[in-house]
Amino acid sequence: MTDAQGTHFLSLFAKTGCRCLVLCASFILMHGTVHGIAGEDISGKKDQGFAIFEDNKLYQNNLAGIRIRGNLPLTMKRCKIYSNGRAGIAADRQAQIIVTGCDVFQNGRAGINIDEASHTNIEDSRIYKNRMAGIRVWRSGDKDADPVEAVSVKIANSRIYLNEQAGVRSMPQLESKVHLVVTENDICRNGKAGVRVENNTELTAKGNQICNNGTVGIVSHESVTPPVLDIYQNTVSFNSGPGIHVINGIAGRIGMRNNWVYHNLRSGIVCGLWGNPDVHRLDIEIVNNTVVANGSSDQGAGIRNDSKGRALIMNNIIAYNYVSGIRTRKCKDDSYNLLFANGDVANCCDDPHSAPYWVERVQIGGCPGRGVGDLITDPFFVDADNYNFRLKDASPAIDGGNNMEAHHDVFFPPSKGTKRNDMGATGGPYAAGQG
Repeated sequence: MTDAQGTHFLSLFAKTGCRCLVLCASFILMHGTVHGIAGEDISGKKDQGFAIFEDNKLYQNNLAGIRIRGNLPLTMKRCKIYSNGRAGIAADRQAQIIVTGCDVFQNGRAGINIDEASHTNIEDSRIYKNRMAGIRVWRSGDKDADPVEAVSVKIANSRIYLNEQAGVRSMPQLESKVHLVVTENDICRNGKAGVRVENNTELTAKGNQICNNGTVGIVSHESVTPPVLDIYQNTVSFNSGPGIHVINGIAGRIGMRNNWVYHNLRSGIVCGLWGNPDVHRLDIEIVNNTVVANGSSDQGAGIRNDSKGRALIMNNIIAYNYVSGIRTRKCKDDSYNLLFANGDVANCCDDPHSAPYWVERVQIGGCPGRGVGDLITDPFFVDADNYNFRLKDASPAIDGGNNMEAHHDVFFPPSKGTKRNDMGATGGPYAAGQG
C-alpha cells in the first residue's frame, strides 16, 4: 500500500466512524514519520464522522509517533506510544483528539505536544519518562495555520511522572490563548515543575496530587500577559522548592483555595520574586488553605508575598513552617488566619488572641502586628505526624474564619460547627477532603 493509499484508507474509516485497528506500526509513512501514523491530511468536518484507534503501538519514529491535523475528531484508546524522536503525539492545526487509557513514554521531546489544536482531552493515561515535558502546550501562533480562538486542553485521572522537565507545561505565544484544566491527576517526580504555566493561560487545577517534583509543585511563571489561576483542592507536597509559586498571575473565579500544602523544601506558597518586586501583574487570593511544615533556611515561610502586588491571605491554617508563618513586604492583606509554631517557636498560646511580642513577630514575619481575626494557637490536627491535617473537634480553627457570607462553610462534613468559616482546607464554600 502506498502512502497516498494509506491516507485514503484512514479517511474512509474516519468518516464512517468505524474502529481502525492498526496491527503494523509502519502502516502509514508520511513526512518522515517512519513507524507510526501520520493523520495530518485527514479531511472532514465534525458531522462527517470520527476515527478511533485502539490497542496500537507507535514507536521509533524519527519525528512524532502520530501527528494529527484537521478538525475531524480522533480518539486513541489503549495505545502505547514510545521511543519516538520528538513527540509521542503531536496535535496541531485544529485537531480534536481524545487520548484515553494510553501509555506515552520515553519520547525524545514531549510525550504529548499540542500546538494550535482546538480540543485535546487526556484521561486515564500514563505519561512518563519523556525527555521534555510530559504534556506540552505550545500554541505557536503560526500565521499559516487556520485560526483557533483558544486551545482547550483537559487532563484528568492520569499519572504524569518522571518526565525530565515539567509534568505539564503551557507556554503560548503572546497572541495566543490556552484554557488548561487539570483535574484528579497524580503529577509527581518530574525533573522540574509538576505544572508550569505562563503567558495567556487560564489554569484550572483541581484535586490533583502534586508531589516530589524537582523544583516546584505548581508555578505561574513570569509573563507579559499574566496567567489566570484557579488552583483548589490539591495536595501539594514534598516538592524540592515551593509548593505553589505565583511569580505573576491573577485570580480567576475561585483563586487559590482549599489546598493541602506541606513538606515542600522552600516556602509553601510564594507570590512574586524578592529581587524583582515589580514583576508585571500580581493579584491573587489565598484563602482556606492548610500550609504545614514547609521550608528550609530563609525560604521557609508558610505563605510569602515578595511582590508589590496584591495577595489576599485569609482563613488559612499556617503551622510548623521553618522560618515564619506569613511573610509579606507590605505587612497587610492578611486576616483570619491561624498561625502556630512557625519558626521553631515552642507551643503557644493558651489564649489564641494574645501571644508574647516576640512570638507574634516570628509568626507574621516581623510585621508590627497580626491581621484582623488572626489566631496564634494550636490548630489541633488529627494526626500531623501522618499528614492528616483535618481538625479535631476542639480546634479553635472551627468557626474561626471570616464570618462574611461569601466565606461560609457549605459542606458538612468536611466543614464542622456552624456555617461560619472553618479555617483551613476543610472550610469555606470549596472545602476539600484530604487524599
